[in-house]
Amino acid sequence: MRKRDFERLVESLPGLSPAQLRTLVQSVSTLSGRREVQDVTDKRIETLAACPHCAHETFARWGRTKSGDQRYRCAGCKKTFSSLTGTPFNRVHDKSKLLENAACMGEFLSVREAADRLGVHRNTAFRYRHLMMPLLERHQPGELAGVAEADEAFFKLSYKGQKRGLPRKPHKRGTPASKRGISREQVAVLTAVSRGSRNSFIAVLPSVPSAALVGAALGPLLRPDTVLCSDSASAYKTAGKALGIVVRQIPRGTHKLGPYHIQNVNALHSRIKAGLRPFRGVATKNLHRYLAWFRFFDRGAGAVTPRQLLLDAIGVAVTNTD
Repeated sequence: MRKRDFERLVESLPGLSPAQLRTLVQSVSTLSGRREVQDVTDKRIETLAACPHCAHETFARWGRTKSGDQRYRCAGCKKTFSSLTGTPFNRVHDKSKLLENAACMGEFLSVREAADRLGVHRNTAFRYRHLMMPLLERHQPGELAGVAEADEAFFKLSYKGQKRGLPRKPHKRGTPASKRGISREQVAVLTAVSRGSRNSFIAVLPSVPSAALVGAALGPLLRPDTVLCSDSASAYKTAGKALGIVVRQIPRGTHKLGPYHIQNVNALHSRIKAGLRPFRGVATKNLHRYLAWFRFFDRGAGAVTPRQLLLDAIGVAVTNTD
């Protein structure tokens, strides 16, 4: 827009009615959000080395889409694409809300709270949330060096959202398990953390922790000189012998054994349960995704921004969250 035309637009604002001003503010807010999202998603093109359709390395700008996104055309297959082609957000109609949705996830808002902030239906907010999640699971650590603490947390088996085919009678949310202690009514989550960092490993186990499951999960992460600290469960001792690493187990009824303890991993459990509390229970089929979501923000210790989450969700590596 020319400078003079912009000045005329500003000069005409005092003559607008309250209803017109509200419409203008809403339009400007939507346009601003769309442009901000475009600025983030365009960074994917900078890292995109080839056409997402045929992998041809030459492509060029080719106008814009109906929503105003930059369109590109491949010199090989002649197909067009945008910065979100090949991502879960390609067919999202209102892309202007993606960055605000990432902000809601950073605050761990419930679906209804996020829907109210975004101005959308709760089912749409739920869909936005799950579109952000799939790539978060790739951020498990490559190794746990030094002193690594390991322990498991248990979550009640949940069929939340499932309407048919329940293996038990439906009951009200919050109903306690019928059996005390560890049982098939609970899901085990194995956690491990390197002391002095938030470089944590979190994984849902298919059954009650055993030496084989613990060894298979932690084996690729533990270096030969790593010292593994755990509680008195025999599974860790057996797994440590099989892996050839030193295991220091804290005797039952005590909090530490000399310099060894599992207080950091226990603190991780507290943060996990506090982070998931607003959701009033997570369906077991989605638990691994919610734990990956928690871990993504927990590793950044509050420094992760909504832009970083959106970049990660479209496949652009964000180095300062690793």
